Amino acid sequence: MSATGKDPQWRDAERFAERHARTVLARTDVRVTGPGSATELDLVGIDFAGRVEHRRSPVGRSDLEDLRVAAGSFVAVFYSRSGFTKTAVLWAEEHHIALFGYTDTGYASPANPVAVELVHRAQTESEHHVRAATEQVSRRANAARQEAERREREALALELRAEDEARRAAERRRVRRERSERVLGRTVALLLQIQIAPGVLSATVDRLSHSTIVAAVTDSADRLSMGDRPHAVALLRSMFDDAAAVLEVLTPPTARDTANYRTSRAAIERGLDALDAADGIGAIGHVAPEHVATHLRAAEQSWRALVGELAKALPAPLLTDVPVPRRPRHLTSPGEPLPPGVAERAPAAVSARGGHRS
Repeated sequence: MSATGKDPQWRDAERFAERHARTVLARTDVRVTGPGSATELDLVGIDFAGRVEHRRSPVGRSDLEDLRVAAGSFVAVFYSRSGFTKTAVLWAEEHHIALFGYTDTGYASPANPVAVELVHRAQTESEHHVRAATEQVSRRANAARQEAERREREALALELRAEDEARRAAERRRVRRERSERVLGRTVALLLQIQIAPGVLSATVDRLSHSTIVAAVTDSADRLSMGDRPHAVALLRSMFDDAAAVLEVLTPPTARDTANYRTSRAAIERGLDALDAADGIGAIGHVAPEHVATHLRAAEQSWRALVGELAKALPAPLLTDVPVPRRPRHLTSPGEPLPPGVAERAPAAVSARGGHRS
């Protein structure tokens, strides 16, 4: 249509028909054939064929017949500025040709039932396409929102896991620091006792090896009350601390990489971890009695392995003043040298009897 909207030219009429077919008839692939086209059609599409007449007389049947032949099995549409003859309208209805009349002001209206049905079908299809597109956009929006929510949940879960891991790491460092401080105090006390009484180390190892406290507490684990459980666990934890102090005293710094030391340290850590679990440290809520019994049995197994390693690490006692067997006097010939031990004790024995006989 021209800019003024009046007295449009033929090409402007074709452009108007093209826009009408695309927007009203929902034929978005329709285009004008243009000058020099080999076909008699003015508008073509995938399954669309149309003609546009811009003359002052109504379109007759012969023009419709030409369109029907050129369109073949495609949808045939005819646009006319001056309308159609009655014969043409009847023939178009019989041969399924949609007739549209248009004005110079840019308005088009259906001129037969086939055109009305074509407009209604286009509206229905357009509504269907709009609903489908809307649903598709809605699904994509929902999927995008769900994906964003999923990523947000994953990020939050990752942050919570990181915080929990940092909290657990801090708790493990605190537990190791407390254990090291307890062992250090027990080790210093044991070293002071050894300075006063050198046999304290062997006595401590013997006391720990023959103690029945761990076995007794483990056997009564199912019967421990809520009030007795912390005291029993604290008692066993104290025994593990004593054993750790003995291990530190027995093991010189140069022997800290031996298998015996590593095995003993691993047994201590396993036992203390089992006691902490039995005491409910790090747990949420109440620890069931059967779980307490399970943890205490694990601590007892670690204790047995630990005292066995301590017994092997304890050095053998030094033997002093071993008596030397004396030879009978009648078997000793004059001038024969006496055994070293006898020769050393002989002067002392003579002095004790009052000196040499003349």
